Amino acid sequence: MKKERKKRKIFSFLEKRSRHIALLIEVLITVFFIALIVLLSFLSFSMVRLAELELENSTERAFNAVIMALRDNDINMNDVMSSYGINGVGIYSASGNLLYSEGSVYQRLPISLFRESERNSLTSSRLSFDARRNIVEYIRASSQAVIPQNGSLLLPINEISLSYPNIIYINLDASGFGEELMHLRVLFIALIILSLVLYIIVLYIYRQNRKYKETLVRQESLVSLGSAARTLTHEIKNPLSAIKIQLAILRRSVKGDELEGIYTIEHETTRIKELTDKVSDFLRNPLGNPMKIDIVKEVKSLFPLFSTGIETVSGSVESAFVLFDRERMRSVFENLIKNAVEATEEGKRPEVSVSFARIKRGRILVSVNDRGCGISDESRQKIFDPFYTTKIHGSGIGLSIASQFVKAAGGELSIKSRSGGGTSAIVILNEVIE
Repeated sequence: MKKERKKRKIFSFLEKRSRHIALLIEVLITVFFIALIVLLSFLSFSMVRLAELELENSTERAFNAVIMALRDNDINMNDVMSSYGINGVGIYSASGNLLYSEGSVYQRLPISLFRESERNSLTSSRLSFDARRNIVEYIRASSQAVIPQNGSLLLPINEISLSYPNIIYINLDASGFGEELMHLRVLFIALIILSLVLYIIVLYIYRQNRKYKETLVRQESLVSLGSAARTLTHEIKNPLSAIKIQLAILRRSVKGDELEGIYTIEHETTRIKELTDKVSDFLRNPLGNPMKIDIVKEVKSLFPLFSTGIETVSGSVESAFVLFDRERMRSVFENLIKNAVEATEEGKRPEVSVSFARIKRGRILVSVNDRGCGISDESRQKIFDPFYTTKIHGSGIGLSIASQFVKAAGGELSIKSRSGGGTSAIVILNEVIE
């Protein structure tokens, strides 16, 4: 017993460690993709900032070219505007009144340009990008009054001098910058979406691979277990038969109190035989000889086998026919009801109920419910594994056999916790529609 407990502790420790490692790997995958998204965000921001710096640089060059054209008669303003993609040039007084203009400019300089645009403290200038119109607006207060040497002034020169300092305004075509900015944003969004999709795919593949490995390990253990079990059941049955014969002879010759020991041996021998029979049932063809059976009637016929009263919640389902081997069906529900009764805590009256329901056309659900101690998440994952049991005297083979029989009949068997405590064993089968 101590060795068995020690083995269970070791297996439990290894399983928990495996789950922790799997969780750690998932966390590392998640951290990697978060770091990737942060890196992409940083690169995107850097590329946008680089494009903005290029725009500021080209705007400064255009502005300097405009200043030179304003002060030099030999430079044609129209040529400068055409070369640098300038839509308009304007000189304004400190109060915002237009003094000189070329191209498309404001009649009065709006205050919003000073509030909303990006300020450059080194040049006392402000730059604003209008994404709707794809233009850049640039203003700078000149260190001295700028008086154009060509073109017509809107005010006399003496009034321009009085309005010092002048504010020079230009607006440029920025459609190239707008397109580049849009492309960068689209690229960034596409990369983020691609990263998220890759994250989901990698995580899905990893989890599926884990499930596949667990299934493969379980199947390999089942194959090994099946081979060993076939040999054991065959080898055990022969000595059991000899023991039973000898017990029958001893029972005739032994009298009084000594008969109690004989009955104990006989009882335990019968238990071993029942266990070997169950293992044989598990290993042989689980389909059996399916026939048309009224499942409601068949399950109810099992109730008298149990001393406790079993409540039936049939609802509107009075009868339902399924294709199932009769003996295998009885074995399934006898095992489920027995488990429900035994799940009740010692000293309490078992509260066992069986319900029948049609969940959709062609499917019948039978639920065996109890108000016992319930089932843990860890046990629920292993409950159908052969020889896994939480009972002291259980063999751990009953639910494995029941699951095999139900699956062979084209159905499903699941164990779920009930709200308020207890467990529900749910069997879903295909109904034969007459």
